[in-house]
Amino acid sequence: MKLSLSRWVLLIAAALIAVATAALAAYMMFSRPVHLRVAVGPKDSVDAAILTAFDRLLESNRAGVRLDLVTTDDLHQNNLLLGKRDVDLAVVRLDDPLPTSAALIALLRTNVVIAVAPARLKLENFADLKGKRVGLVSRSPLDEPSFIKLLDVFGMKPADMKLSVLKPEDVAAATRSGRIDCVVLFGVPADPEISKVVYAVDGKKKEPPTILSIDIGDFLKENSPAASSATIAKHAFPRRLIPDDEVETVGVPTALAADKKSTGPLRERIYNNAITELTRELLQRRSELSRKVSLASLIAAPDVEKNARFPVHPGAAAYLDDTDTTWFTLFSDQIWNVMLVGGMLSSIFAAAAGYFRREHADAMRELLGRLQSITERARSSTDPDDADALSQELSTIVIELAVLGYERRSSYEQFAPVQLACENARDAVEALRARSRKDTAVPRAAAERAA
Repeated sequence: MKLSLSRWVLLIAAALIAVATAALAAYMMFSRPVHLRVAVGPKDSVDAAILTAFDRLLESNRAGVRLDLVTTDDLHQNNLLLGKRDVDLAVVRLDDPLPTSAALIALLRTNVVIAVAPARLKLENFADLKGKRVGLVSRSPLDEPSFIKLLDVFGMKPADMKLSVLKPEDVAAATRSGRIDCVVLFGVPADPEISKVVYAVDGKKKEPPTILSIDIGDFLKENSPAASSATIAKHAFPRRLIPDDEVETVGVPTALAADKKSTGPLRERIYNNAITELTRELLQRRSELSRKVSLASLIAAPDVEKNARFPVHPGAAAYLDDTDTTWFTLFSDQIWNVMLVGGMLSSIFAAAAGYFRREHADAMRELLGRLQSITERARSSTDPDDADALSQELSTIVIELAVLGYERRSSYEQFAPVQLACENARDAVEALRARSRKDTAVPRAAAERAA
């Protein structure tokens, strides 16, 4: 039976439609991002802020992976959820034993032990705390057990000192009255909450508080695998210019960990490849991410050496070793088939994807907002110490603006509003400084006249 030309045309058209439909279905299936559940908590923590901002970056850059945040009460609960495999990833602190089924993706920061005491007590080293009244500012259920382990390293027990748990808002009164001789807390100096506690410790301008040295050397590595030696940088707390030199201490990393296992061979390859892309995006975009959350600048790659203390996820190791399997390699046969029969459709889809791509947030507008905040704070402040702190923050923003302007090749007309905002903020800070000098000079002149 012979078919007419019109029927041949209909059959060919039907075949092309079928191929185009199959190509579209394959494209939609293989381009759909992989969603990973990540345990993070508490809800208002810096970790939640970092991963929320990171997920927005993944979405705006059309990455092949997305994060679904599962908020918890604390880091220990994150670890429990990861151990039960209720989530794919979790933010954990490494002095809490990592589940055997989990491995590291990235180090988010290193929390150091900060022991700070009023200068009048003349304490220098952690060992000097024996017999003293110590207040532990506990920001996590892990802090107190870790502090007791640290005491054990020095041959001390909680009974060897008067240890109490202290709230951040009680630090100033407790150290001023002498009820507490030393305040201990875990965190990073760059964290505003940590700085606030340190600045609250009793002290004078010429006699600021002392940051105690904690040096336990090789003993630490043998007895506490999670901890390592660390340093608190000179003038890490610039408002009080302390410490006056680098101080040895102990650090415990906070990390992003993931389950190493998955279901089925194909699923495992997809999962590992998603972890590879997640690791690459996190490490390569940490500078961009730090513009949203400043502590994101502390994100670092885990140790991939054979003698490393913690296992690294295969997907993360693939990127760090530069041996990762790309999505193209993973689905090469399917991709070539789609390209052979649907090249034109691929071009249309790519153009549509580019059209609907979301624009990046305007970094220049964010910096202008920070300049406005400095101006408003300078105009409303009555604290003389705020002038130096605001001046340092203004200098940091000016450097960021210069880098951004250079990268964008901004013209003078584009940069003029920013220059105006910088000058306005600088004038406000100088006005605050002048007010402070005037407020200091008036009582002094009155005293001289009285004399």
